[in-house]
Amino acid sequence: MATEFIKYNKKTELLAPAGSKESFYAALSAGADAVYMAAQKFGARAYAGNFTDEEILECADIAHMYGKKIYLTVNTLVKEKELDDLHKFAESGVCDVSDGLIIQDLGVASFFRENKPDIPIHASTQMSVTGPNAAELLRERGFSRVVPAREISFEEIRDIYDKTGMEIECFIHGAMCYSYSGQCLFSSILGGRSGNRGRCAQPCRLPYRLAGDKSGEELYPLSLKDMCTLEILPEIINSGVCSLKVEGRMKPAEYVYGVISIYRKYLDLIESGKEYRIDKKDLETLSGLYVRGNLSHGYYDRHNSKDMVTVSSHGYKSDSDDTSKPDNNRFKGPDCLEQIKVNFSAFFKIGQHATLNAYCEMPDGRTAYGYAEGEVVQQAQRTAIGREDIIKSLKKLGNTVFSTEDDLITVDIEEGVFYSLKGINELRRACLEDLSCNLKVNPANNDSYPCKKPENTGEDKKAPMLANPGMYSILISNASQVDIIHKLYDDGELAKTCRIYADESLLTDNNEAVSTLFDIKIPVFAALSYIRRRGDDITSICALYEAGNVNGFLIRNLEDLSVIKGKYPDAQIITDYNLYTFNSKASDFLDEYCSDHTYPLELSNPECGELSKSSETVSEKVVYGRAPLMITANCIRKTLKSCSHNTGFETIIDRKGIAFPVKCDCLHCMNIIYNSVPLLVTDVPKDFTCRIELTDESESVIRNILMYYINGGSEPDIPHTTGWQNRPVM
Repeated sequence: MATEFIKYNKKTELLAPAGSKESFYAALSAGADAVYMAAQKFGARAYAGNFTDEEILECADIAHMYGKKIYLTVNTLVKEKELDDLHKFAESGVCDVSDGLIIQDLGVASFFRENKPDIPIHASTQMSVTGPNAAELLRERGFSRVVPAREISFEEIRDIYDKTGMEIECFIHGAMCYSYSGQCLFSSILGGRSGNRGRCAQPCRLPYRLAGDKSGEELYPLSLKDMCTLEILPEIINSGVCSLKVEGRMKPAEYVYGVISIYRKYLDLIESGKEYRIDKKDLETLSGLYVRGNLSHGYYDRHNSKDMVTVSSHGYKSDSDDTSKPDNNRFKGPDCLEQIKVNFSAFFKIGQHATLNAYCEMPDGRTAYGYAEGEVVQQAQRTAIGREDIIKSLKKLGNTVFSTEDDLITVDIEEGVFYSLKGINELRRACLEDLSCNLKVNPANNDSYPCKKPENTGEDKKAPMLANPGMYSILISNASQVDIIHKLYDDGELAKTCRIYADESLLTDNNEAVSTLFDIKIPVFAALSYIRRRGDDITSICALYEAGNVNGFLIRNLEDLSVIKGKYPDAQIITDYNLYTFNSKASDFLDEYCSDHTYPLELSNPECGELSKSSETVSEKVVYGRAPLMITANCIRKTLKSCSHNTGFETIIDRKGIAFPVKCDCLHCMNIIYNSVPLLVTDVPKDFTCRIELTDESESVIRNILMYYINGGSEPDIPHTTGWQNRPVM
């Protein structure tokens, strides 16, 4: 089977991870054909060792001497203010020695196509490419290789290859994200650590219990087993894959050497044309190399499965359980004790208690947090403290095991603040003491805690800026919401509503209430699915558009963008927040297909304002709604109960008692895990179209929300979050 594909294709590439020089040398020694690594900036593993410019140049020289390749991961989302840094990075010379750049941000891709056109660019798996239409769109815009979503099957991979001829790179071994890559905001909303910015805190590895489960047992329904595809390697190659990628830039050199050497052995066996047989001892060796739970094939031969999840545990096997690790002495540097890097986030607001958050990421993958609350911050009578005073104090770590740097410290401080230096020192000591305790309490637990924010006392609430308001859009997802919208429209309460987004699943529902939506004299746009997979049929949605009932589309993935634009070139299209426009270069990229885009949820208000100065087409902003924290192919209901094939909601509860609604979307066979509370923005931007997203609210709450925003009613008295509005992600 494998020989058939190899006869008419290039030699298959074995691609290894390197988060350090030791891993780089281990990869080459084990037989890797290529290595992927990151510089100090713009890589999606911010806590890996990563490489200096000098080290990248050195590694490139060595790799090329041996006929190997290196790829640089430039796969974080880049903010508008960081474009200058991106330009400096591009001019540093390190990109020029690479054999390709792995990119998530469409703006970064545009930047390199314009400024470094000779460097191949590869679409990162974080773009969540699931089909040939998205791949073709990227090919036309200069991408030479695509790393598709890890969730797609043999057949879907082959479909991409047959229809585009693009190089396809797929993961074959290592840790798996529970969410579609790039479609996860869980870590970001809890602690300000964005997975899209390389700082995921891995909330998927924490325990949860299912609401309604009388046992109250805490399980790990979001923690996927590690992938191991040794048994199906020929089928993967036959699907059209040219590069076999091993995950693990956060893992040590011994892992890289052990995994790569075994896959090298079997890739050589495939290419020799000999009978493909697996030695069980090799599977045992792989199962002992930093494996989370047991191993699975991933999604190649299944859409989802309870068997893919480490339901009862989330941790790696301990070293004592492993008797088959290779000798790693030749890859290790001198033994030394390195200080623990600490990230600080300080809040100093007049009239509120000063707070300090700290977190650190240990080499073994553990994450620990510390928190301290100080005295109430005062208005300065004489001398105010400034940002530099606080940073200077936080850097005085003395004879501790911790260290920090300016770029690891975030300070949110008002002007004219007074807080004693002694108080800051006490705050720092208390925070580090809490951090130390958490490190000691959970020595083998890759745990994480959300950063705490000062509570809103109500004194500084701002009234919505409705003196010169913009227009509003409303997203609805079920038939009962249609009835409410209809009533409010009949009562004349929706005058400032410019469009209604109807969820795709709602529009395919035969409920009679849905048809009444088209009687309202407000444009209806189809809000298409977050993910489009092979076999998902949008024929009925297209029919509604052709009949004039649907006036346009809210698009959330590149597959749909390519299909809809190709089918209806003059259609009104708005791209949603998960087709990320973090910068004006990204909006320029998407302007080729439509002229309206949505601000990413992770951008703060000042960052949105900054982007608006450079791009007029990023024009819509969500001001209310539950943020979709994860879009997943696996199913909570199927994992913890059984599959009912009926769309509905489940609820998972974390170890702190916080409940997260989970929509089981059976139309698309996926889950959407929503935030525990909705985003509610009170400082409404007047220059944008403001979007209100409804999910599971009661009629009274919906009325209150719509009246508040559209007609200046009283602020809804509901639990909510301000999300990322005043807290930029790192």
